[in-house]
Amino acid sequence: MLVTKIDAARRQLITAIRLFFDGSDPVSVYSLASNAWEVIDVLCTSAGIESFSKQARESLPAGRTLKYYINQPCRNFFKHADQDPNPDSSVELREDNVSAILFLAVEDYMRLRQGGPIEAQVFQVWFIAVFPEKVSEDDPVAQSKLESAKLVFPGIATLASSNKIKMGRQVLEAARKDAGLAADSKTEPSL
Repeated sequence: MLVTKIDAARRQLITAIRLFFDGSDPVSVYSLASNAWEVIDVLCTSAGIESFSKQARESLPAGRTLKYYINQPCRNFFKHADQDPNPDSSVELREDNVSAILFLAVEDYMRLRQGGPIEAQVFQVWFIAVFPEKVSEDDPVAQSKLESAKLVFPGIATLASSNKIKMGRQVLEAARKDAGLAADSKTEPSL
């Protein structure tokens, strides 16, 4: 099987989103999403895309990189043991960090490709609906996305976390059956 960089990123991203909405292992979701993000970030930079990651970098403290925040402490902990071979070492993986890295990868992917697979489209809208406070009030495009997200996920911001994810899974299942969405020129094929 021949796999391109963008294929690898898309496959990891789709798998991470499906696992996320299935309520599966957050370590696997985080690892897949951060791996996809790293590839997507480089591709965006190489293509001169105004990525969400690029915007996020502008607000970081001096001397810090976005990659540092993504790799430390969780990603490197999950991938490497050479610096700390103690099998009882631990790290805290917060639920909001899992959805945040997934959103960062999805948003950058969508900007790079000017579209994306159904899973990415649904997750993007889900994240915006769940975290409306993260949407810029000064950006009319972002506000328009927020209003659309509220229509797709009415009342989601007030639900318990598990119900937010359940609602996301239900919308994803319906979207995957939507022939019109699948036929849209901005919708890429899923796995």
